[in-house]
Amino acid sequence: MSRDRTLKFIAFMAREIPGFGIAYKDDPPESMRLRDRCLHWLARRVNSDYDQRYTTVLYPIIYLPSGTRRSFEEAPEKYYTTLRHEFVHLKDFQRYHIWMAFSYVFVLPVGWTMRAFWELRGYAQNLICWQEDYGRVPDSEVERLADIFSGRGYVYMLLPRSWAHSVLKSLQRSVEEGRLSGVYPYGDLDWPLE
Repeated sequence: MSRDRTLKFIAFMAREIPGFGIAYKDDPPESMRLRDRCLHWLARRVNSDYDQRYTTVLYPIIYLPSGTRRSFEEAPEKYYTTLRHEFVHLKDFQRYHIWMAFSYVFVLPVGWTMRAFWELRGYAQNLICWQEDYGRVPDSEVERLADIFSGRGYVYMLLPRSWAHSVLKSLQRSVEEGRLSGVYPYGDLDWPLE
């Protein structure tokens, strides 16, 4: 992973997303839009790990976890996969803003939630990055993601775990066979990294 590739991708995001920015959850509240402050406050009430563990998109801003500013500024390439994942969420918010916002606000912790649909699109980028960088997607990554999709942190958005695992194994096969690549599901964009 290279710094240059990451900086090119950040420039690409800035061209694709009007008003795009990267911020941090521990930025001073007055530097955030009122809507973002309110949503951060609400998310903290629902998930105690929200500030430290999760990157969040509040269109058009990507909020990185608290305490990551120095790390990001010194080595943005460590965040490349995260940026690819969050870019898909930004594009989804741009194209399907009402549906996406509705599905994140009204999460129902049973079966296959609409949030799982959006997150599968984002996590496809995580798997694609594995494939691009290492030539394969390890089974351990599928196991990790199955835990995430069926766990408390994402409000049990894809249950049971065996179903989440099956869906993610299918996604892994699609990536490894080359059916999903680049900036999926937005393959019609002028991809800067080829």
